[in-house]
Amino acid sequence: MRTLITGVAGFVGRHLARELAKRPKEELYGADHVALGYSDSDGDLRAKLKSHRPLDVRDFGQVAGWVRECRPDRIVHLAAQSSGAESIRDPAGTYLVNAVGTLHLLEAVRAEAPEAMVLLVGSADVYGTGSPGQKIREDAPMKPMNPYAFSKAAQDSLGELYAGTYRLNIVRARTFSHTGPGQQPRFALAGFADQLARIDAGLVAAELRVGNLEGVRDYGDVRDVVRAYDALLERGGPGETYNVCTGRGHVLRDLLEILCGAAGFKPTIVQDPERMRSRDADYLVGDPTKLRSKTRWSPDIPIERTLQDLYTDARERLRREIGR
Repeated sequence: MRTLITGVAGFVGRHLARELAKRPKEELYGADHVALGYSDSDGDLRAKLKSHRPLDVRDFGQVAGWVRECRPDRIVHLAAQSSGAESIRDPAGTYLVNAVGTLHLLEAVRAEAPEAMVLLVGSADVYGTGSPGQKIREDAPMKPMNPYAFSKAAQDSLGELYAGTYRLNIVRARTFSHTGPGQQPRFALAGFADQLARIDAGLVAAELRVGNLEGVRDYGDVRDVVRAYDALLERGGPGETYNVCTGRGHVLRDLLEILCGAAGFKPTIVQDPERMRSRDADYLVGDPTKLRSKTRWSPDIPIERTLQDLYTDARERLRREIGR
């Protein structure tokens, strides 16, 4: 089985490659906007890939050429500009990567690998904000609230179009918030863990800068999320959409408390106006019923372990950075 992962060098891509590599006779091909270097983590990833190529999804010729060369049976499309804050700074660049990049991939599949199964990894941000106490199902309308969410709504719609019009075997995942080891500190919980590690190392003052802590999010562990993607590759229905979520909401403030417990101390919490965004969802919790009934997947890792592992990873990363 030949599986191509776009965005393979990213946070989720590395975890997915590790998960799929457990399968016998799996041939993994990777593509990312960066070339793999010679760090230990890159070496570990390269060992799992039959081949890897730096790839700009904004360039159709590059995308079509790699699909033609790989001849994949399955494609997991993870390549994305995934930061909501960055999308506000650069909406055009975000749209080019997330929407136009997806269009290029689907056109390449249509031309070069029309029998391949494609898992388009989207975002629950397409739903906008939900109603407190209610879990969002896949039939909820898309109401994107920022440029990132808008680009992901366009990606989702392209998946629906190419499945319906061109009969491509496309499964769409709308993934809710997730975190875990390896996530970059530009995202909320990983950023908190990074700040706590720096405070603990005595590199910065004992103040943790935050944005809005009152939002409610459905947070999963990235290791559970990639198991869900594996399950969808095996059993997802062509043309169908699935929420990848836990069905449990967490107030961000409570998750920060758990992180502080993992660190063993609680610094002064300082609200930073630059971290506040007016176009964020207040409540975003998903209904995983469809995914579970189709694949029998369920999350295994409790949020407390996820956050402990996230903090441990932040400390280890900091040690490598400062050479201690």
